[in-house]
Amino acid sequence: MNETKLILLCGSRMALPVMRDLVFHRQLAAVVIPEHCSAFVQQVQLLLKESGIPVLIVTRKNFESTLQHAIKKYQVTIGIMLTFSFKLPAAVYGLPPGGFFNIHPGPLPGYRGPDPVFWQIKNREPYAGIAIHKVDDNFDTGSLVLSDKIRLSATYTHGTLTTKLGELATMLSGILIKMAGFGIAIPSRLQDNDKAVYYRRQGTGDISINWNTMDAETIIALINACNPWNKGAVTKLNEKIIRILLAEKVDSPDPIDSESKPGSILTIDAKGIDVALKNKGRLRITYVYVDEGFLHASKIAEFGVTASASFITI
Repeated sequence: MNETKLILLCGSRMALPVMRDLVFHRQLAAVVIPEHCSAFVQQVQLLLKESGIPVLIVTRKNFESTLQHAIKKYQVTIGIMLTFSFKLPAAVYGLPPGGFFNIHPGPLPGYRGPDPVFWQIKNREPYAGIAIHKVDDNFDTGSLVLSDKIRLSATYTHGTLTTKLGELATMLSGILIKMAGFGIAIPSRLQDNDKAVYYRRQGTGDISINWNTMDAETIIALINACNPWNKGAVTKLNEKIIRILLAEKVDSPDPIDSESKPGSILTIDAKGIDVALKNKGRLRITYVYVDEGFLHASKIAEFGVTASASFITI
């Protein structure tokens, strides 16, 4: 097999398991991270401190020239991207003789876009996936090489799924590198563009709870999809922005008054805040984030909130 010298382009902790595996097998030549991912840069620099592997910090203006130079300097044979936010030009992705590949944290072509982890949770998919494809001139459109999936538990947060998919990405990237090591063309197949769906970067409406239309399961999925990166799903209470971090569906024997509007607070006690939902559903909020910090939901009473108040859709 040919010697592998790999350059890894990444921007989030999902790449850390892949990075550790590459370091262990002495296959990593360099790591490239966008400048705006400052917290992640610190994690990687700490991880690679004793390895001697260079960590290159790039901007949108200089990443192309930096990558061209690094690929030649370190005699890179294969390139891998994982949560890297800049689109590569052909002058870069065409340089490594073994090819350039993107590890996408979602099934393709059905989950194209910058944050498929969020959308897979929000959409309550039974499975979440990883797809590895060749890099081409557009985001997430290249020919598929490898893919796999894991069961998506209803309790997984964005952070939990990120960790799980990072482990799956490590396994698949190991297979990819072995295939590349044989020095022959890696088999691939074109994506079916008729089945392609592009999910944009989430906006305010995508992260906000609509009390009039959402049931408990839908709200819980949204909360999980927003935890921890957004500190929870967004709502409003007494002109105060509240981000809900943890909640559960409640099957209470106590009947809900038919006049209780969705979003109205039924009780506030040591268990949390019980909220009325459509069709007489009931949700118990247990943890929230507000400007004052991460709090048990019952602490909201200290801000003058009573059982007569209602959450409002933003």
